[in-house]
Formats: sequence, C-alpha cells, structure tokens
Amino acid sequence: MMENKTKKICVVHIITGLDADESALMLYKLLAHIDRSQFEPVVISLDGEADLSNRIRAHGITVYSLDMSNNLTVGWQIFKLAHLLRSIKPDIIQGWMYHGNLAASLANLSLGNRYPVIWTVHNTLHDIRQKSRTTRWVIELTTKRSNTATRILYNTELNASQHISIGYDDQHTQIIPNGFDTQLFSPNAYRRSNSRQMLGIPEDAIVIGMFTHDFSLNDHTLFLEATHLLLQHHKNVHFLLVGQDPTSEHPSIISLLKRSPMPQNIHLLGERKDTHSLMNTLDIFSLISSSADGFPNSVSEAMACGIPCITTDIIDLPHITGHTGQTLQTSDTTPSALAFIWLEWINAGEAWRKEMGLRGMAYIQQHYNIRQITDQYQATYKELVNHGRTNGFLLPFQQTQFSRHAEKCTQNDSKSCTQGSR
Repeated sequence: MMENKTKKICVVHIITGLDADESALMLYKLLAHIDRSQFEPVVISLDGEADLSNRIRAHGITVYSLDMSNNLTVGWQIFKLAHLLRSIKPDIIQGWMYHGNLAASLANLSLGNRYPVIWTVHNTLHDIRQKSRTTRWVIELTTKRSNTATRILYNTELNASQHISIGYDDQHTQIIPNGFDTQLFSPNAYRRSNSRQMLGIPEDAIVIGMFTHDFSLNDHTLFLEATHLLLQHHKNVHFLLVGQDPTSEHPSIISLLKRSPMPQNIHLLGERKDTHSLMNTLDIFSLISSSADGFPNSVSEAMACGIPCITTDIIDLPHITGHTGQTLQTSDTTPSALAFIWLEWINAGEAWRKEMGLRGMAYIQQHYNIRQITDQYQATYKELVNHGRTNGFLLPFQQTQFSRHAEKCTQNDSKSCTQGSR
C-alpha cells in the first residue's frame, strides 16, 4: 500500500525587485531556511534580473522576472501576472514591498479572489513626501485595498502603527521581525585576523565601523566628522564604512578626508559580499541615522558577531540593543558627542566590550534567529491554508497579537502599553 504523502504548501512570493535591499534580503533568508519538505516556494520579481535572482535559484527555487514594475495598472500586465499564477496554482500569494503587495491583490482580484493574500510591509513612513511620486501613488492605492489582504505582516511595531494611522486595515495585522543567520554572523577569530591583515590594520588597533545597504538613510558626514575628533586623541583607531556610497571619489567625502588628521585610517569599502567577515574586524559598531526605511539589519548582524553597538534611537533599535549597547537621541547626536562615547568605550577596555558584545549576541540568538523567524512565517502559512474556505469566502480570523495590543491601548495609558508590547 502506497504511503499517503502530504501535499506541499505552494507559496508564491511577488516582490517589486530582487536588488539586495532589506526586504529582498529578508525574503532570500526566508527562502534559504524554509522547510522544503512542507513548502514549495516560487518567486515572481516584477522587475528584471537582479543580484539575488540566481542566488535564490541556487536553492532550487523557481524565479520569474517580469520587467513590469512600472506598469502595474496596465490591464494586460496584471492579466499576464494572473495567467502565470493560474499556471502555478499556489496555495498562498505573498506580496513584498508596496508594488509587490498591490500586484498580488490586483492579480488575485482578476482570479476571483481565489487565494489568501499576504502583504509584507518593511517600510517606515516618517515622511511620505520623501517617497517618489509613483511610490506615494502606490501607497494610496494599497491603503484603499488593504482590507482585501488576508494578513498584513510588518517587521516592527512602528511600521505597523504608522501604516494603520494612514488608513491601512488593522484587523489582520501581524508582526514578524527580521531574522538573522547566527551561524554565518557569529564571532570568528580567523575572520577577524584575516580581514585585518587584508586591510592593513594592526591586530592591536581599535576598529569602529558603520555598515549599511543605503547610505542615503544614514549620516556618514557626522560619522566622518567624529572620526576626525577621535583621531586627534587616539591614533591607533581605524574606521570602516561599508555599503552603497560613500566612496573616496564622492565630492563630499573627498573634502572630509582632506580634513582628517589620519585619512589612511579611514577605509571606504563600498558594497561588499563578505560583511560577515568584515563585521568580525570591528571592536565597536555604530549606526548613525536620523531616519531609516525599515529594519536596519546591520545592527543585529553586528550583535550576532558579538560586536557592541552604538546607534541613534530610530525604529526598534532601543528595544533591540537593550542593555547590550547604547542608543543616542537623534536630536542630540553631534560629532563631538559620538567621538566622546567612542573614547569612553575604548577606555572601558577590551574585557568590558567583549562582555557587552556577548550579551548582545545572546539576545539576537534568542529573539532574532532566522530559524525561529522562519518558523513564524511557516506557522502563518499553515494557519491560512488550514483555515479553509466556505463558498469562496475566508472565515473570520481570531484577533492577532497586534490587534489585542491595540485594544488594550484604548483602556490603558500609552506608556504602559508600549512597555507591555515588548
């Protein structure tokens, strides 16, 4: 008698594009760790081929690139997407980013709302006017259609509250934070020594770094001005800047480097694929920003490597770093204030910094391990599939954790609610 095998749950992920930004990288990590004995993922990129396309295919996952991200409202483009979905026969459609969420809902509408649709929102809305005109227009459309999503996933409570405040549906809200590979990002003495040797940094030097995927969201000017001040008092310090811009060819960077007392101690590395190795080079990590578009992964990656962190108080960073680092009020962060804290941490000694780093590493392993976060996504998929349908309509869900929290906030003061949600 043949064994009755359980059918895999097919989840089609529709994402705006697969450039290596925060949302696309989170999708990649999820796909790399999902249980393939239970789930069959498929990826549809509305844009063309990009950095992560072949990295996802290397895991045996099909990736379609449609080159349609700027033409979402053209009817034939949506029907093209719907035709592809009809051939795949998914159990769940999951959108990623604003355009991906809108495309998922419009395509599902053309299919008679046949499938459960999940939206994934990893963006903050501090000032919607800073978004491009097209993105603002898509945000308006998704706000009007948010009640059609079966579930809306956010990676921070701040993202959720900001979107709900502009009119996003609050009934099916769920928060799943970003996850991190704590085996890839982990303390490693060999990587530390090898990276320092490669960069020409002495073993006994103090190394301070800021890594980010998008420097336009972070204050590299303030960071570099602080390096000038610290180098006047402590010569055996090196600094790493990793990510998109700035480079030594950037006009503003050229003038800043000319003013540095030791420009050879400032390493502008650009985009790198070996950040897990470079993180181990550091003694102190700093992320200096007045705003951020989502969840700044680099802080948690540094903590996973046992590197203590100094950050500004954006998004959930005060909650993430907790008692394992230091957060500065954005309005009070100046070059002199940052340089003074760096000097304090240097004078505190290596043993103290290692103790802080180990506490941060333990916190990330306990709360943000990619395997635990993947389990949360998988549990959501199973819930939607097992929930069932009656005459084509989804049965009502139980209250989500966020909805219960919001209800409590109507009965208690905001301070106690904020503390209770942590």
